Amino acid sequence: SLEALFLPSTVKSIEFRAFNDCRSLRLLILPHDIDLNKVGNGIIDETAIYQIAENAGVAYEEYEWGDITAESNLRVNEWLFHHMDAVPLHKLCSDSTVTTKQIN
Repeated sequence: SLEALFLPSTVKSIEFRAFNDCRSLRLLILPHDIDLNKVGNGIIDETAIYQIAENAGVAYEEYEWGDITAESNLRVNEWLFHHMDAVPLHKLCSDSTVTTKQIN
């Protein structure tokens, strides 16, 4: 199952709950120039990354009907973007010309 994913700079948006339930996903590198407002709600919900976020005090908040609030979604996405800066592998792949095909 998927444990790490590097999204190339050609990715400009990410759909709602794109990686939801990818429980083994521990590393997600977002493009350095992605607009976090174009990242859908709950993209890392039910993943190993989200468990790390929760342990760091960052979590999705939901309305009583179950939808994730826009504010908490943005907070989680900002945490994800900056948290992954600390991953040493990110520094190797921060060149936007590097693609996942080249990594494989």
